[in-house]
Amino acid sequence: MKSITTLIVATLITAAAVAQQPYKVYCAISARHSETSTTAITRVEVDYGQERLTKNYLVDDAGKPLKLKSITAVANYMSKLGWELEDSYVVGEDIDRCVWVMSKYVTSDEEITEGFTTRWMLENNGPHPVK
Repeated sequence: MKSITTLIVATLITAAAVAQQPYKVYCAISARHSETSTTAITRVEVDYGQERLTKNYLVDDAGKPLKLKSITAVANYMSKLGWELEDSYVVGEDIDRCVWVMSKYVTSDEEITEGFTTRWMLENNGPHPVK
């Protein structure tokens, strides 16, 4: 009887450990530059695999677009939230948008948006569903 109980407990512990295995998720950060300055950021959009990309720009607690001075400031902001840079590229001939692909390890999809808020999240009291 003792060995059966030990086996059941060991099985439950193993199942719990497997369920908590971290997995890698990705997001794309798209920084739109001001038309008058290639260093000034007007809006930072985030694609973390949500179903719709409407109102996906980063905002502060008041719902105003997050003011970050450069794409490096955006990367540092995301880095503080646990994201790491994987790759980057520029969209457009006039360098009007820089995209950074970032990743981090999570144990649930709810952790993807920890630390940042988008306009859609603010208006809907939570993140977009992830595909």
